[in-house]
Amino acid sequence: MKNPATTTALPIAGLLLAALVASSCSADVNNNAPTGTTSAGASAAAGQSTVDDGGCTKNSARIAELQAELDKNLYGIAAAESDKATNTNPSPVASDKKIKIAFSIEGLSHPFLVKQKELAEAEAAKLGVDIQVISANDDVNQQFNDLQNAITQGVDALMMMPAKTQGLDAVLSQASAQNIPYFFTQKGMLGVQPASQVLAPYANEGRQLGKWIADHYKGKDNVNVLVISGITGDASSVARVNAFEIELLKACNFTILAEQPGQYRREESNKAAENMLAAHKDADLLFGANDEAALGGIAAIEAAGRTGIDVVGLDGQKEMFTAIEQGKALATVIHKPTAGILVDEVVKYLRGEPVPQYKVLDEDLVTKESIESGSVQPAF
Repeated sequence: MKNPATTTALPIAGLLLAALVASSCSADVNNNAPTGTTSAGASAAAGQSTVDDGGCTKNSARIAELQAELDKNLYGIAAAESDKATNTNPSPVASDKKIKIAFSIEGLSHPFLVKQKELAEAEAAKLGVDIQVISANDDVNQQFNDLQNAITQGVDALMMMPAKTQGLDAVLSQASAQNIPYFFTQKGMLGVQPASQVLAPYANEGRQLGKWIADHYKGKDNVNVLVISGITGDASSVARVNAFEIELLKACNFTILAEQPGQYRREESNKAAENMLAAHKDADLLFGANDEAALGGIAAIEAAGRTGIDVVGLDGQKEMFTAIEQGKALATVIHKPTAGILVDEVVKYLRGEPVPQYKVLDEDLVTKESIESGSVQPAF
């Protein structure tokens, strides 16, 4: 792999063309992998070359379709490559220089995002570096402009957690042209050259929860499932939902009745759940791609006067812990924030120390039993 700090900068006049090229191939080519390795090839280490249908031949085609999407998904690749290859800054900043970091975050409309901001600021203060956290207010166009402004101001590094990565290629090329390294936290991007990506294990979270659900319903026939996915087209949502559904389809006793996006937000998820509940009177299980989706689903179930519908989510937020304790939900998975860890990686890289191209954290399943035992705590 080319070191991001030594990659040849593109002339400004060619940025638009470069952005178009990068956008068209970023879904298929993993430029973070060793030279000559495609995203599918990089993830082959995880065993995706052979599709496992669990012996459920009736679902083989659908499982293969979902797995093919995962093979090209950043979060499946990142899990396989975590803490393997590294990058080192060939031109470290002076030891007495005050480091300035701009952290562009998708928004602050979700408690997890607020936690990311708090952790980044706390770690920056601990390390004695300046960090400016800039909220894009859930607008990818504003995030593009925010990043451009940070580049113009002359920061030492860019950190970002994008809502969507489409359209960011050009501004990242501008950062490279100005020799400003960039990093991703929680959510990342293929087809570009970040110094490091400290990412959440979205695919592993969905897979772990799916395996637990398959075991929980083992021996029960015809379990009907409603799915509230996350942000439309977002790789994190695709990773979570696909990995979860694959495990259910392998078990052979689940049917996905319907799927609607909730944009990872409670209000939109509530509406999606209302629509699906009205259309399907025989639902047994509702899966939310995050806990906000699950909580929105719980509210819709209660408002409709429905009973006998289990709910699961992902993230491990406090309200979901409460819902599990009250018997309104079955399980969730702790989604650990990574912004504080990435601030440390940014500083190490700027000072000339090697940092991992990918780092993916482990996940923890949350059930009523694990809450009562005290072995898990809310993520935020």
